[in-house]
Amino acid sequence: MRYKFSTVLSSSEYETEGLCDGISVRKHIAADLEEIGTFQAQADWAKLVGPLDNYKGGLGPGHSFMAVSLPECQPERFEIVSYANEFAFLHDDVTDIANQENGNAENDEVLEAFREAAQDGKIDNLKSGKRQIQAKILSTMISIDRGRAMAAMKAWAAFIEQGAGRQNHTHFRTLDEYLPYRAMDVGHMFWHALVTFGCALTIPEEERELCKELVLPAVYAASLTNDLFSYDKEYEAAQMAGFPYVINALWVLMDQHSISLEEAKLRCRARIKKEVSKYVKIIRETKARTDVSDEIKRYVEMMQYSVSGNVVWSLQCPRYHKHARYNELQLLRAMHGVEKYPARYQLPDQIKHRRSESDCAAEQVTEAAEGPTFRKRAKTDENFYGPGESGDRSGSGTDPACNPSMSPEQEEAWDVADLVLGKKLPRLKEDVVLEPYHYVSSLPSKGVRDMAIDGMNFWLEVLLQSTAAIKSIINMLHSSSLMLDDVEDHSQLRRGKPSAHVIYGEAQTINSATYQYIQAIVQLRKLNNPDCLDIFIDEIRELFVGQSYDLFWTSKMVCPSITEYLQMVDGKTGGLFRLLTRLMVAESQHGSRADFDRLCCLLGRYFQIRDDYQNLTSHDYMAQKGFCEDLDEGKYSLPLIHVLKHTAHSTQLKDLMAQRRVTSKCTLEQKQIILGYMQEAGSLEYTLQMLRWLHVELEGEMSQLENSFGKENHELRLILELLKVS
Repeated sequence: MRYKFSTVLSSSEYETEGLCDGISVRKHIAADLEEIGTFQAQADWAKLVGPLDNYKGGLGPGHSFMAVSLPECQPERFEIVSYANEFAFLHDDVTDIANQENGNAENDEVLEAFREAAQDGKIDNLKSGKRQIQAKILSTMISIDRGRAMAAMKAWAAFIEQGAGRQNHTHFRTLDEYLPYRAMDVGHMFWHALVTFGCALTIPEEERELCKELVLPAVYAASLTNDLFSYDKEYEAAQMAGFPYVINALWVLMDQHSISLEEAKLRCRARIKKEVSKYVKIIRETKARTDVSDEIKRYVEMMQYSVSGNVVWSLQCPRYHKHARYNELQLLRAMHGVEKYPARYQLPDQIKHRRSESDCAAEQVTEAAEGPTFRKRAKTDENFYGPGESGDRSGSGTDPACNPSMSPEQEEAWDVADLVLGKKLPRLKEDVVLEPYHYVSSLPSKGVRDMAIDGMNFWLEVLLQSTAAIKSIINMLHSSSLMLDDVEDHSQLRRGKPSAHVIYGEAQTINSATYQYIQAIVQLRKLNNPDCLDIFIDEIRELFVGQSYDLFWTSKMVCPSITEYLQMVDGKTGGLFRLLTRLMVAESQHGSRADFDRLCCLLGRYFQIRDDYQNLTSHDYMAQKGFCEDLDEGKYSLPLIHVLKHTAHSTQLKDLMAQRRVTSKCTLEQKQIILGYMQEAGSLEYTLQMLRWLHVELEGEMSQLENSFGKENHELRLILELLKVS
């Protein structure tokens, strides 16, 4: 496995006391972000829940918990997973005592919130401070990766429901009886969610039970390590609460064998080493297997650092050692906040487009010392670009456009050399053409199409490389269509932000959007089935034809029939759903088992009609796109088609639409009149009934496909629930 975000520590930088022999210790390159997330979680808890008296969380003076336990977490996800982990520590400390006194009231409150999140992607955050923190975790994670965020909510709900102290009153007689409970209670499902979300892993449904089996020794080792080092803390908490015994492996061992605490610690250490030895063997064997996915191999490899990192952190953290002290920067952040002492690590997207004046100055110094770059290249026989540069034609610092201080003589030398040598200049970078596209892609998204691909893949089992390429193709085309739609409809807002053409201009936005069709073909070449190109051409043609009718009706003020409207939707909106499905089927060995055409047709229609309805009724949608924006555009949405055919005021409505064409938009009063006619004619209720009928049909189609494949598809059903309009 290739490691991108961590480095191996030398043995002189940590201590393990022999508890994880055979496993190295890695540390995240962005360890600083863990501190930011941790202190933010503590600050939010103190503000929203209650004071933190003598609280010790996941930080360590040398190595904090997340930095060494999840070293390959993607940097842009590291802060929020650290925040979530610290929330778990905070909740754990509260529930240790509160649940013993009040049953499982503390867990039940958190469980209810995670259940809400798992069902509809939302948490009612007005009920308590904890819910506000949970809502922050969910919203942040969804903005990064909706699919895995929703999976995390489900895992956390299951963890709190089944573990998290639920059996704290059970008396365990043997260690083997205790360990399965402890593996659940120590939060394996919670940690599993952090690992898969943080490292962007997706364990295939059919491999999840195998995954649990493979990592069980690692979970046992981590559970026992936690018990070994947390015993004093847990014993003290139990004594304060008047609890007769401690739910801890050391207590179980003392009771089982009638031995002292020190002897119990020795036995616990021996069992940890035994489980680690098992897991080292499992890692080696899993790497060599050909019958499991790469995702499960990566996950098994990642989990070894949960073992070694837990040991390293536990041996020096203030949470388990009263005399341990935080380092200087941690103390400053704890005292003055992360606003005064912000993160020192910068994410790549914070710096990738920066080019400081010092960069150009450095290039000028290099040229002054060594001569212009083109002179060195002229001596090579590497087609101008030099060894290893044929794939990177981005130019050099000698370009006069980059180097405004270049003298006229130097500029002339550049031009003359180019003419004499007959060489091509380096190609321009893509930065300018991609800028509008990157802007639109950065805006918050529901991520429905990615979720649909993942849902389809539950049945179709397409290779990861092909799945990633298809996701890339669909996302490129979707963002491109949004950019073109906004230009064609003169939309000023997109997802609550200025539309791309409002910032970059119509010409640049159109150029950037159409460029994505070339980029999509580049991704298309990564697919294995040669039919994929024909599928792409077929569906893109349908998409443009459908859009042309929508534009024609608006421009000519021609009201289509319901049938014509649905034909347009099938081409324009259903096109991307058909494209992603047909590409997935083409890349799958199981594509012949079912026909997805009707599902795609229903999804496209539901999506468009839902959009029509929410544009006129949803406050959230209006905040994103403006009040009844479809009326400004003159678009013949389903409610407008219905009202024009079912109202006695059709002439007045047509006159209003004609005035909109003159002024390019409707006034607030005109919109209110049109909405009133729609309500009077039952057009909004008609549209809502259509959505309800389509949703029933979608569920029925889902059931048929599940029968064809022999297994339920929770990912696709989650999409239906998230899109459902009540």
